[in-house]
Amino acid sequence: MKKIVFYCPEMEKMAREVRANDPDAVELGTIKWRRFPDGYPNIFIDNADDIRGRHVAFLASFHDAATIFEQISVVYSLPKMFVASFTLILPFFPTGTFERVDKEGEVPTAVTLARMLSNIPSSRGGPTSTIIFDIHALQERFYFGDGVSPLFESGIPLLLEQLAELKRGDAGKEEIAIAYPDEGACKRFHGFFEDEFTEVVCTKVREGDKRIVTLKEGNPLNKHVVIVDDLVQSGGTLIECMRLLKAKGATKVSAYVTHGVFPNSSWKKFTEPSDASERFEHFFITDSCPLTVDAVNGQSPFRVMSLAGSIARALRI
Repeated sequence: MKKIVFYCPEMEKMAREVRANDPDAVELGTIKWRRFPDGYPNIFIDNADDIRGRHVAFLASFHDAATIFEQISVVYSLPKMFVASFTLILPFFPTGTFERVDKEGEVPTAVTLARMLSNIPSSRGGPTSTIIFDIHALQERFYFGDGVSPLFESGIPLLLEQLAELKRGDAGKEEIAIAYPDEGACKRFHGFFEDEFTEVVCTKVREGDKRIVTLKEGNPLNKHVVIVDDLVQSGGTLIECMRLLKAKGATKVSAYVTHGVFPNSSWKKFTEPSDASERFEHFFITDSCPLTVDAVNGQSPFRVMSLAGSIARALRI
């Protein structure tokens, strides 16, 4: 029996790609996303009677705080419709960068969102399964309660495919190295690359709005260096890291992040650099942040990779 995948409007393209990757196992459900005159949601799940006894999933995008309420309302409702199992697909866990408290008074919103998701009602099959890609800090898995079973996936295999393609092409004449903008990224992603690529580790400190990046270990000389991290916001750290690597002799610098957040259209500094010598060769992102994809698709140096195949495989578990 096929799994029924519902989705928020921003994720329609990805939902259709998930179905195209596994049409024998996935069908799409539809939801009417309407609003009352006062602005509050007026949502209707089509053919609700037909999903009884079926395996159901919802593909979400919490791309801004205003969308979370209406999607959480759907997520809390679907498991109660006598479904066999329920899976929440949340490619980007948006509050992950605020996962700890450094001084009294700070509010760790990652904990709040994890608690909200942990209270999703159980379906007939038991707790909800949640699929999340490259959550910012792995310890955040412990923020989820027993009411949800999170599956943490990574977009790095998609990057490895792109790097293999670069090796086969003209860039194959150059050695490709992996760089991490800080020790945290190194600890997180080192295991994906250690057997095949040389690595460069940077370290950074913040002084107000400034980011000071230094080289901790490794040698980028005469290499095409690919900076790897889980997400980008303003992009300032990546730019400072690129400047350092080029100053140390890198012939080309590219970047990869799973989640291209880019608030306030900060992606433009990569398509329109103030200095042409600071242009990235490639900037790889996934489609986990749909509004960014709509903005940068087709614009150099961005190359968008789809998570649809990875999601389709995860849904078969």
